[in-house]
Amino acid sequence: MQVHQDVVCTFCGCLCDDLEVEVENNAVVGVKKACAIGKNKLLHDSHPDAPPPSIAGREVPIEAAIDEAARILSRARYPLIYGLSSTTSEAQRELVAIAEKTKGTIDNPSSY
Repeated sequence: MQVHQDVVCTFCGCLCDDLEVEVENNAVVGVKKACAIGKNKLLHDSHPDAPPPSIAGREVPIEAAIDEAARILSRARYPLIYGLSSTTSEAQRELVAIAEKTKGTIDNPSSY
C-alpha cells in the first residue's frame, strides 16, 4: 500500500491540503484528515464498472481516445471546457492552456 501525504482536496472548494490518501492496487482504500465530503468523494470516485474508452461506440485503447479528443478539439470553432470544480489545479492549468490554443472558453458549474 502507498500513502500519499499532503494531498489537496478540490471537492468543496476549501482546498484542504493536508490529506493522507492510502492507495492499494490502483484504488483509494483510505483517506485521513478529510471532511465527510472529501472522504466520500475520494473513496468512491473511481468506478470499477466505468466503461472503457470508446470512439463511435467501439472500444479503443486510451491512446486512441486521447488522439480522437485532440482531433475533435483541434477542429472545434469555439470549444467549451466545463466542470472543473472537482479537478486538480494542475489539470485546470492544462485545460486553460488547451482553451487558449483552441480559442475556446472555460466555464464552471457555478454558472448554472
